[in-house]
Amino acid sequence: MSRISLMILVVNCTLIAAFSGCRSMTPPVTYYTLSSIPGQMAESETDASGVITIGIRPVELPGYINRTQMVTRSGPHQLEISSLHRWADYPDRMVQKVLGENLQALMPHARVVNATWPVGLKPDVTVSFQFLELIGISDKKMLLNAVWTVAHGDSLSVVQSHRTILSEPMPSSGFDDLAAAHSRVLEALCRAVAETLTAFQVQ
Repeated sequence: MSRISLMILVVNCTLIAAFSGCRSMTPPVTYYTLSSIPGQMAESETDASGVITIGIRPVELPGYINRTQMVTRSGPHQLEISSLHRWADYPDRMVQKVLGENLQALMPHARVVNATWPVGLKPDVTVSFQFLELIGISDKKMLLNAVWTVAHGDSLSVVQSHRTILSEPMPSSGFDDLAAAHSRVLEALCRAVAETLTAFQVQ
């Protein structure tokens, strides 16, 4: 092997080693989910005869929140978007799923279905959620600001409109605690909704 060929081989090996080293130093991406209240029975196991059916419409979230990257508010006009800490699915889908599961657990004698519901199924009551805020902030707090409405049947004619604002402390600014705080404020929201829906059934 000539001296020039040997030098080229050494340079190539060095570049490959350097590139491999850079790749191995890249931190892995961590994915997070939301948790719901443990229920006595799953939605599919609930006896649908003689019970009220509650439909949960698609959830509305601000565009800057509804992304897989986890978002926190670092100042009045600043956001931090993490590329290494991500939701396992888009937040609007995860939030709608948790809302449905929570309400089913809190109202075991009702049937709770998430949109889009099966063809031919007509909910007795539908609930819509519009989140104005669902975000962690820099001083270790989780904020929820949501407008939710209750309507008869599958119509869009609103019977009741409510607004819930919650602030939940977090043990730390870590992303594990951030995900857990999301679950806690959603549970608190669902308890308020379940109380309203229970009274709504009696009317």
